[in-house]
Amino acid sequence: MNIIIHPAIGVLGVATVCGVLLSAIETAVLPRHGFTIITRTVFALADRILVHRWGSDARASKLRNLYAPVALVCLPLVWMMLTTVGFMLIFWSVHSGSMANSLEISGSSLFTLGFSKPPGISRIWVTFIEATIGLGLVALLISYLPTIYAAYNAREFGMSILRPFSGTPPNPVRLVLNLDEFRAMDNPDVWSGCTSWLLGIHQSHRSFPALCYFPESSPDRSWVASVGALLDGCALLLATADFDPNGPQRNQLKHPMMILAHGLPSMGDVARASAIPCGPPANLAELLLASLGGAPVPEISVTNQEFTEALDQLDGIAHLTGEQREEAWHRFSFIRSGYDLPLRALAALTDAYPAPWTTDRPATVGRMRLWRGKALNVDWSTTDTPRLSVGENLAPIIPAKPVERTGPDTTGS
Repeated sequence: MNIIIHPAIGVLGVATVCGVLLSAIETAVLPRHGFTIITRTVFALADRILVHRWGSDARASKLRNLYAPVALVCLPLVWMMLTTVGFMLIFWSVHSGSMANSLEISGSSLFTLGFSKPPGISRIWVTFIEATIGLGLVALLISYLPTIYAAYNAREFGMSILRPFSGTPPNPVRLVLNLDEFRAMDNPDVWSGCTSWLLGIHQSHRSFPALCYFPESSPDRSWVASVGALLDGCALLLATADFDPNGPQRNQLKHPMMILAHGLPSMGDVARASAIPCGPPANLAELLLASLGGAPVPEISVTNQEFTEALDQLDGIAHLTGEQREEAWHRFSFIRSGYDLPLRALAALTDAYPAPWTTDRPATVGRMRLWRGKALNVDWSTTDTPRLSVGENLAPIIPAKPVERTGPDTTGS
């Protein structure tokens, strides 16, 4: 019987160690577009322990904010524990004593403590291999955490750059109004910075989906709402613009088109990396062509009434007649359909602060699965969350000019 059991246990130990190495490489060295089995299990367990209804809303919010950092710090510890167990099974399969003795040898080898060694030169070589793997996992941990922090810091930095234009919470109408007020509609530096920020989020959050769960530095900020306001603002500009190649807006259109060309597939890729089922990535050119073909208006979470309210606010920038407004709504609906579902799902996934047109209408997203790599359960139906208006709190961010005094100073100073 031992002739069968010992080799089988040895194979199980080798498979465990190989699984850990594969998870570490695909997570820290060559990131896949999604979670590995071990990573997904660690995050799912942390989610079930920390994220649920508590008696206090403040406690629930605090524990939810700890969820992603705690899971990420626990991940290397799980790698080390599984490696110890895997080599324990290997040592036991090659007759290195009892399970307890094999565990002692494995732990001594992995953590390079050296207080226990197996008999025989071949078994000692196995300890060398385990010690090398242990040092490699520590090196991965040292390099992995700074990489995550750098990506997180870049995300927060981009939000700070966009904040003076979009306001708090981010508002697409305010974004357009302030860009016009700052005379930044045709400023390439502003738009190239926003494009680089979007591409950075695409690369980091698709490669490291755990970043989606990291809370923002301030509770009233949301990277999903900021991205949504940027995309919605560009969609408004594109929907209300004159597409005449010789028209006065030809230079201004290229900047929002570049933002949308990168932003539409980026949001879809980030959502799919987090196991959200939202279909293939959207293409801006195809959506614009579809909007000109007389196809029915796609279903989106923004209503025609909300869009009309936005046009009323933007009347000084884009004055449209009734028929032109209908054409603009048709075009906006097609553009918004390219990122509407990913935006709503990511808003729920990150428990984002409410912002108009973006995180005030999240989908309902289920918990991460423990073992299987299947997509998350998502309910796209309209939630009962109160919707915010893009017309509220639109006082200009730029302070008004001080009133010049024409008479004597009567303040007593």
